[in-house]
Amino acid sequence: MRHGRLFTTCVVVLLLAGCGSTPRVELDTLRTMEHRLADGAVVAGRSLFGSGHTLVLTLDPECPLCLMHAPQLATLVPDDGLHIVGLYASPYIVPDSARAFAERNGFRFPQVMDPGCTIAQALDALVTPEAFLLAEDGTVLYRGAIDDRAQRAGRKKPEATRHHLRDALAAVQRGEPPAERSVRAVGCFLECTEARTP
Repeated sequence: MRHGRLFTTCVVVLLLAGCGSTPRVELDTLRTMEHRLADGAVVAGRSLFGSGHTLVLTLDPECPLCLMHAPQLATLVPDDGLHIVGLYASPYIVPDSARAFAERNGFRFPQVMDPGCTIAQALDALVTPEAFLLAEDGTVLYRGAIDDRAQRAGRKKPEATRHHLRDALAAVQRGEPPAERSVRAVGCFLECTEARTP
């Protein structure tokens, strides 16, 4: 098992100092690229990051918190207004493992392999699982924890009392901004984070 420990990380809100700008992801670049799925298919980026909203979920089949959240994530279904992407950002996650994880849990959204961490770095993703709800123009509407079960490394609650991602999705469906824009995500460090330059 690659992850011997869980780590806690603070989700950093990507605001320029003093100007209060809204965090954005450069989706145009990701849309022009081709991306490989866990089943071996190669798809155009526009089919993953197209019109409407996009929810990206960083996943790892060996992360205990991904395993904990898997039943909840299996209830998420893409539709005309929402693309959902399961993202495996690591040079060490093999497609067979990602595919088996998705099939075992009944995920109904594409499982995208990101061995070079291109998508993860565009999102500034740090851990698994971490959710990124993006507007069509790349504006980050919500990022962070799925719910509040994971408290810190090695400590979690049996039941969630706050459902951050569910509430953010519900707000967007109503045409409203989420009440919370960023919630600290607790999880397993992405194995590409150490390659970043400060």
